Amino acid sequence: MSARTKGAVDHFVLAAPDLDRACAQFETATGIRPVFGGAHPGRGTHNALVAFDDSSYLEIIAPDPAQPATGMSAPMARLVEPTLMHWAVRCTGLDAVSNRLKELGWTPTEVRRMHRTPPGGARLDWELFGVHEHRYGGLAPFFIDWLNCPRPAMTSPRVGRIVSVRLTSPEPAQLRTLVGELGIAVEVAGGAANIELTFDSPRGPISYTGENPRGFTLGD
Repeated sequence: MSARTKGAVDHFVLAAPDLDRACAQFETATGIRPVFGGAHPGRGTHNALVAFDDSSYLEIIAPDPAQPATGMSAPMARLVEPTLMHWAVRCTGLDAVSNRLKELGWTPTEVRRMHRTPPGGARLDWELFGVHEHRYGGLAPFFIDWLNCPRPAMTSPRVGRIVSVRLTSPEPAQLRTLVGELGIAVEVAGGAANIELTFDSPRGPISYTGENPRGFTLGD
C-alpha cells in the first residue's frame, strides 16, 4: 500500500449480551464508565465507547431492545460474557485500499455508508468495508473512514493506552502480510484462532480475548 493508504488501528469491537451490564462490569474493572454512543438503525444493536488515546478506542456493542433482532445482534444475546468480536483499521480512500486488498488475495465487500446519532450530538456518518469468506472470522480487520466526522476516540472517556494486540491463526502468513502492508503494530502468530487485546486502566492492565472471533458481514 502507498503511504496514502497506510492504516492505523481505529477500534476493537467487544460484543456483549446486555449493554448496561457490560458497561457496569467495565467500570468495576477499570474505574472508567463508557459513554453511550447510540443505536445502529436497522442492525439491531447499540453501543458504548471508551478511548485508549486520541486515535483508538473500544466499542462495546450489544443487542438493542428497541430494535428487532438481526443476524448480527441475535448471536450477541447468547454470549455468556463480553467477547472480542472484531477490530477495525482506519484508512482514507477506501476504494484504493479495497483494490490493494484484492491484489493481496482478499475478497473485499462493497464500501458502504453507515450512520448513528449520539445522544445530544450531531449525526455521525462513516464508510467501511470488510472481507468475505475469511476462514478465521474477525482476525482480519474491517476498514473504516470517518470522513469529516469527529472520531469517537477523540470524544470518548479515556481509560488507558493499548499495551498489546495479538492475533493467532492456524494460517498466519496472509494475515501477517496484510498487517505489514498496513504498517500497524499488531503481532501475528501461529496457533488456534484468537484475538487478544491488553490495555492499561486506572485499576491495572485489562485483557479481552475472542476465540474464533466472528467475521464481518454487511448483510446482517
